[in-house]
Amino acid sequence: MEAANPKVFASEYTRFWQDSQQNLYMGTENGVLGPVRVKRAFPLTAPQDVVAIEDSEGRFLGIIMHYGQMDSDSIQVLEARLEQEYFLPEILKIYEIKDQLSLLTWRVETNRGFREFEVRNRRADIRWFSDTHVVIQDADGNKYEIPDLSRLDAASRQKVEMEV
Repeated sequence: MEAANPKVFASEYTRFWQDSQQNLYMGTENGVLGPVRVKRAFPLTAPQDVVAIEDSEGRFLGIIMHYGQMDSDSIQVLEARLEQEYFLPEILKIYEIKDQLSLLTWRVETNRGFREFEVRNRRADIRWFSDTHVVIQDADGNKYEIPDLSRLDAASRQKVEMEV
């Protein structure tokens, strides 16, 4: 597939589906593109606002604004693919953050179960998107989210505030 000029695809005319090999295809008012890859675009605080579309080689093709306006089957396919692409468990409780030779070991409960992970660099790997929204990247590149620090219990909040 040849990359088209990047454009904004109208969500009301856009459809997504997968073939038997799980390749993702996109139908637009101008035809079929695929296989394609999808990525969340900014802002991360409004994940349904903008989705970036790339070809299978990673070349940017365009964006879809407000994909929630697409048909329900397409939304389901798109969100499942985004979920695979962006594994972002939400941290619900922090049991321990241990500092050993500048390597932080986090022991946490997430919406996907217990996790233990290591963070190498406080400044680079712990990102604050607001006063209460934090995304942590572990040493393996996995990301974990605290969407609202104020919703954590007091002990968990204190652990975060002491370490970051």
